[in-house]
Amino acid sequence: MTDWTALIEEAGRWRALGVDGTGAISAQRTGPTPRPLLPETETEVVLAAASVGLEPRALPCTPLPETAWPVAEIADRALPALPGLMQKRPSEPITPPEAARIAGILAGAPQFDGVVWICGATALWVHVSAGEVVSATRAGSAAILAALGAPLQAGDEFDDALSDALSRPERASRDLAELALTGQSSRAAGAVLGLELAATRPWWLGQSVLALSSPTAPGWGEVCLRALQSQGAQVTLGDGEAALIAGLAQARNPKERP
Repeated sequence: MTDWTALIEEAGRWRALGVDGTGAISAQRTGPTPRPLLPETETEVVLAAASVGLEPRALPCTPLPETAWPVAEIADRALPALPGLMQKRPSEPITPPEAARIAGILAGAPQFDGVVWICGATALWVHVSAGEVVSATRAGSAAILAALGAPLQAGDEFDDALSDALSRPERASRDLAELALTGQSSRAAGAVLGLELAATRPWWLGQSVLALSSPTAPGWGEVCLRALQSQGAQVTLGDGEAALIAGLAQARNPKERP
């Protein structure tokens, strides 16, 4: 039975997630616009969508507003809405669903101090300390791999390509040449992800990293976990959907925020 609904916009698609009293997702609908996804009854709805035009909050800051959430209107309904975050230099937006996932992690682990890696089509790396999002950076490995039409394979060839890209990034172009020529490559995912890890080395080397799965890149979180574990990093994989719901649930119970 649905207790409340999370209305989410990610990667150009809208989702309505029905949530039961235990915090589990009991129903899900998707579509290109939000209006048809709103529940017909007066079920409580919490919104996380960048396109509603809320002003993002500047880093460093907590992932959730410390005062009352702003309200956005959809189909004549005023809904509590989570604003995104913004790093000013270098400029880096954090979407409302990403902010909700970070908040969900802190709800379960208020003392977490380290890096959250949201493994979506556009990966987000954020440094979290003392309950605040301190800094952020992005990489587009999963989106690049999808655009190239490369298979998501993670075997011995993946490991070798990952290692090569980390030590000699210029070799990644060679590994992608086979994909361009034949449409197949067992090394492509390793090469692309290796480039991401080379670019983000300060974010994971010697850091405690929590990788989160994302519906924008199914299966990618497990591949990211394998890649970072192969480098001896301290990394665990968490459920991005559970973190999302835990973060948005705090709009309903603000007194329970960490």
